[in-house]
Amino acid sequence: MARVSVVVTTKNNAAIIRKCLDHIYDQKFKDFICNVADDGSTDETLQIVKSEYPDTKIFECKECLGPAHNRNKVLEKSNEEFVVFVDSDAFIKRDWLDQAIEKMEMEKSIGLIGGKVYDYHTDKIQSIGGQTHLGGTVWLEDCLINDKRAQIKEKFCHWLPSSTFMMRTHVAKDIGGFDSDYGYLYEDIDISWRVWLAGHKVLYFSSLESVHMMSVTASSTYSPWRRQFMSKRNKMVTFLKNLEWFTLIRFSPIILMVLLVELIILKPKGAIFMGNIDPFLNFKKILKKRKEIKKFRKNTDKEIVVFFVSDHWKVIKRCIGSNLKFNTFLSKRN
Repeated sequence: MARVSVVVTTKNNAAIIRKCLDHIYDQKFKDFICNVADDGSTDETLQIVKSEYPDTKIFECKECLGPAHNRNKVLEKSNEEFVVFVDSDAFIKRDWLDQAIEKMEMEKSIGLIGGKVYDYHTDKIQSIGGQTHLGGTVWLEDCLINDKRAQIKEKFCHWLPSSTFMMRTHVAKDIGGFDSDYGYLYEDIDISWRVWLAGHKVLYFSSLESVHMMSVTASSTYSPWRRQFMSKRNKMVTFLKNLEWFTLIRFSPIILMVLLVELIILKPKGAIFMGNIDPFLNFKKILKKRKEIKKFRKNTDKEIVVFFVSDHWKVIKRCIGSNLKFNTFLSKRN
């Protein structure tokens, strides 16, 4: 049996699937099995994988339920020591697996590890870890390549983007895998959070380098309204299911403040409003998720909120930046 299961999620990515798989099969570390979870592609993605990468195991997820559900389908069948999740628009450096396994073997407390993610289109680092605000807003900590922060070798952080990260398979299974109800967006934040809750650590390790094209699949699969709705719904669900009741009550004024800022600045307002309301309309499901988390929870919120950001002005600037990007996206579609 291989030591590593690599899981590639894709949908209608015929133009880039070769580049992604070539980087995986070119790894120095060879003791792995590669799986492709396809979310109902209608282009030539599957034909390319079947004909050009015969050693790849294919999971056809025709229900089109999103990457979180599809990753879980592969995770259920994986018995390898480690599992690596890679988006089909992400390309990992040749020593990525080698470096990740070596670090995981050295530090047994690590449950999830990821690294430096470069933006495919710009001379910029897309991620050196994820940040979370007390009011629920999250973002990737990006920086210029010559920025001092880019020199950070490793650090513990609240979450890492699922474009490329590795988990211990037993940890992923023990915490229930990805939340399939998310579909798309925030599923990486949620699973990273639950890794911490289960008593393990999330480590940013700069030697694990990859390049990411960012949301190639999402922009072609979901409408702008749907993407905004899912973003706000999943954000609220993540906080409601993972925070202790006392912490939720304590943070509620800040969460409401952020919601008001988003309603004023962001568009479309209907998607933002409905996304935040939807979790409360399905609150029984939230309570069920909280019960499941309670079964494996070892860390209190005190050990986790130390990673949260309390700079409220930073949130407002992020919202303004997101709105500008969103309007640019709409203008390109029209």
